[in-house]
Amino acid sequence: MIKHFKSIFLSLLLLLPAVAMSQNEGGSDSSSSSQEAGKAASSASDKPGSADAASPKEDSESSAASEALKASKEEEEKSQAQTTASEVIEKGGLIAGKFQVSLTESYTHIQTNQLYIEGFGILPIVVVGNVDIQNVRRDIFSTVFGASYKLTNKLQVTLTVPWQYSMASISTATGINGRKVGSANNEKTSQSSSLGDVTIGSFYQLTRESLILPSLSGGLDLKLRNGRDFFETPDPAAHVPAGTGFYMLRASLSASKTSAPAVVYGSLGYAYNFPRHNIAYTPKNSPAVLIRSYEPGASFNVSAGVSLSLNYQLSLNWSVAEATQLASRVNGSVSPNTATNAITFRMGGIWRLSRRTSIDLSLTTGLSNDAGGTTIALRVPWSY
Repeated sequence: MIKHFKSIFLSLLLLLPAVAMSQNEGGSDSSSSSQEAGKAASSASDKPGSADAASPKEDSESSAASEALKASKEEEEKSQAQTTASEVIEKGGLIAGKFQVSLTESYTHIQTNQLYIEGFGILPIVVVGNVDIQNVRRDIFSTVFGASYKLTNKLQVTLTVPWQYSMASISTATGINGRKVGSANNEKTSQSSSLGDVTIGSFYQLTRESLILPSLSGGLDLKLRNGRDFFETPDPAAHVPAGTGFYMLRASLSASKTSAPAVVYGSLGYAYNFPRHNIAYTPKNSPAVLIRSYEPGASFNVSAGVSLSLNYQLSLNWSVAEATQLASRVNGSVSPNTATNAITFRMGGIWRLSRRTSIDLSLTTGLSNDAGGTTIALRVPWSY
């Protein structure tokens, strides 16, 4: 250890003379250059017409200054777009730093009207029997913990753990032979909370953005089946399932292209749900049944959006997403009314607090009947 410190100390002593000589040379060069500049200025002032000769030089200097200002402005817009691009790439999969943790709080409101008829119809507008109209309102609060780690500059692994708390309110109005005998005040409420489906995944950057081609990244993630699902919930209308009940493998391809100060991005995805066999299910007010096989339909999704950087700290984004799920099969037969087509519109803003932290606030609303209600989400990531 002592020999090591001695070698470092000797090397520093050898470097000191060289540094001093370089400083002396720099000082002599600067003094000589200043003297030459003074001589040139005095000779120029002695010559007639020197003012006229200096005007083209001033014009060139002013044009150079304007070009520098323009280049600086373009560079600022480019940095803003790169800041927005990093946020967009974050959404597509890859993070900007080496390690990132995030916390997302969201609130979803869903309201549906369901009609139940027990009887028969004489005319299209006359029903003999009981008619129940249920107004179902659900308020779902979700907390999602996320973690991402970059193994290399292009490869990243992710983990998301959701927790869901839901409140449901069901009000029923009953009519007999066309006459209303119930009241909408016949309301039942329920609450439930449980862990959702944990997702593990990976993302890989395929290509970097060039002058013509966009940046491409691919993702592959597996959603587990640890959340309380539909088959474990006797009354899904009152207790919102926190999980889907099926393992799901999803592949995605994301692209982004910078056009300062905006970034255009999009994604394509395919999800395969693994089937389940011999499921014991007990519906509400019904005997238990055994489902020999349940094969959920595969789903396809596509999304596109644009993010606009207003300055280094603030950016706004808008996107539209569409997800189509094919019909499911129960005991080998196609189950009716299980195919869905959900279209959503999302708008939000990102406020960058520092190089490590930002706030992402978004509002998502459904544009189709299968898209559900409205969701407000607040996400805060920390990068390291």
